[in-house]
Amino acid sequence: MAAWTGETTLSTPLIVRPGERGGIAYTDELPTDRGENDALLHRGRSTVRHGKRGRPLFAVVHPNRQRRAMRKLLCHVCGESADRNELGVLWLLDNVPANCPQGWPQEEITAHPPLCLGCAAKAVEQCPELEKGFTAVRVRDPQPYGYRGQLYTRDLSRLRSPIPVVAKETENLAFDDPLLPWLLATQSTVCLVGCTTVDLVPGQRHD
Repeated sequence: MAAWTGETTLSTPLIVRPGERGGIAYTDELPTDRGENDALLHRGRSTVRHGKRGRPLFAVVHPNRQRRAMRKLLCHVCGESADRNELGVLWLLDNVPANCPQGWPQEEITAHPPLCLGCAAKAVEQCPELEKGFTAVRVRDPQPYGYRGQLYTRDLSRLRSPIPVVAKETENLAFDDPLLPWLLATQSTVCLVGCTTVDLVPGQRHD
């Protein structure tokens, strides 16, 4: 899911979409640029051959790979199928119940795709964010929820301008949010339903 140094971000000018639907659009838009509920998808980064990718940028998410991993429930590290057992699909959340409301992580909204067991173990050992605390969760019913991205609006200082302006750098919107047409969607989000907190050792679970 991480971007690589050999890949370059695909940047395309945005315009305010004409007509009653409003929102934002690409100047050279294709049918594949639209996601669920007509959301405009970020075009991601250029595709390069494996030997030309350079080094991974772990702090930079590759939009196309992230959305694919969420859609197909793939491990966000290796790209293979995420681990699944009778309790559900494996997720690692960078938080702990003591810091969250009662009932967490039930119905948590996340942009982090699931993992396989091997990559989950490596992530716990190597990821600086998880060193602060994490929770392993099995999810029976991960439900597609919406998108995360950059929210735009009309340029209120120039109402006739076809060029939108950024209203918020990072926003999470549900599929039915009326502002979705104004979001440049970089990542898919899911709602975690049917959660069981577990240990990474198969067969163990927390009380």
